[in-house]
Amino acid sequence: NSPYLMTGSIVVFPGVTLTIEPGVEVRVKEHSLAEPQYYLEARGTINMVGQPDAPITFRADTALTTVGAWAGFVIKNSQGGSINYNYVNISNAVNCFGYEAIPDLIQLNDCNFSYNFQAVVAGLDLVAENCTFTNNEVAIYGWSNFTFRDCVFDNNVSALYIFASSFEMQDCIVKNNNLGVGLNAGAVNGILVKNTLFENNLLALYNANNGLIDSCDFIDNAEAVKYTTYLNISNSNFDYNTIALEVGFGTKVHDCQIERNETGVALGPISFGQPMPVIENNRICYNQLYNIDNRTDINMFIPTNCFCITDSTEIEDKILDGYDDITRGLISYAIFDTTCTVRQSVVNKSGQTTSLDDSEDLDALRVYPLPVTHHLTISNTCAFTTYRLVSLTGQEVQGGSLKEGINNVDVSHMPAGTYFLSLFGAGKESRSFTVIHN
Repeated sequence: NSPYLMTGSIVVFPGVTLTIEPGVEVRVKEHSLAEPQYYLEARGTINMVGQPDAPITFRADTALTTVGAWAGFVIKNSQGGSINYNYVNISNAVNCFGYEAIPDLIQLNDCNFSYNFQAVVAGLDLVAENCTFTNNEVAIYGWSNFTFRDCVFDNNVSALYIFASSFEMQDCIVKNNNLGVGLNAGAVNGILVKNTLFENNLLALYNANNGLIDSCDFIDNAEAVKYTTYLNISNSNFDYNTIALEVGFGTKVHDCQIERNETGVALGPISFGQPMPVIENNRICYNQLYNIDNRTDINMFIPTNCFCITDSTEIEDKILDGYDDITRGLISYAIFDTTCTVRQSVVNKSGQTTSLDDSEDLDALRVYPLPVTHHLTISNTCAFTTYRLVSLTGQEVQGGSLKEGINNVDVSHMPAGTYFLSLFGAGKESRSFTVIHN
């Protein structure tokens, strides 16, 4: 007999179960903001599990675009209260589900949350599949292992404002939010973001660390990816952003297209001794202000990236480094043909442009085998003098000197995992590699 009109607050007392059937719609009557908003409280049990084609809906009666027109659900765990819900549409609440103690696992399938002040607060594990979050003040908040698949976050003030132990997002859309994904603490167990669109956010992805971003599209964001550490960014497209990438220590950006942004790649913050970012095999072209903005005082060598132009003066105009501001480090690079297939020359900032025939062999420096089990070989034709192996948490686990030629480094004692190898030499730009140890 739905829709039902809820004209006051309701309490389900201990020992009582309220079951709401699939397809039911409940409308909550609004009243003056000076009066307490209505709520539905569980001291007993509320069962409200819909079906993919028959969701259960709670919304305001008439104020369909108002945030906080009713209070939401209140779960009194201390009195035995519980709520079982899935396949639901919840709108216009202050806090959709206000727990005294958040359950360990929240599983959401085919749910929609809109015009809520706080849609979902997570505890230990949150898994959401094929869900939509629109026009909320905060769509997702909490401390948890987060998994999102085939979800849409659209036009929220903060789509995700989270403290993630781990984070996985695949085949999602994050668009038109002030904050897309904000990771407010380092994800100790890593992140994975794959096949996801970030479009027209003020800040799309913030503070991502210790993991992988792969095959994603970042389009028309003010800041697309900001402040990364120990992150692998691959096979992704960055177009029409104000700042496409701001990369920190231990980050690798490779095989990406970074084009038509105001600034392509901003380097920093990085301190001496931290693993250098690796920027390689990217197309960094047609960015309006700068292709590369070196915000550190560290020299970097990025000879495998193409800028789609062959004139070194034009390339220099799009590189902001020590030539423009003496507090910054220098960026050395290579010049490719306009098809980005043939490397023509190298520009090193200690001298002049030279042909590849007269310069050091940029491909001769090799680190193998990868992955490694017992001994890591460093073919040191470029005369680096020292190396450091650093864990994903930033702890140096091994280091030492290098000789010119072949160096065999025993790593058999190291725990399995991912490490960053940095090579250093007097007067030379450092080089960094990602090393996986089995």
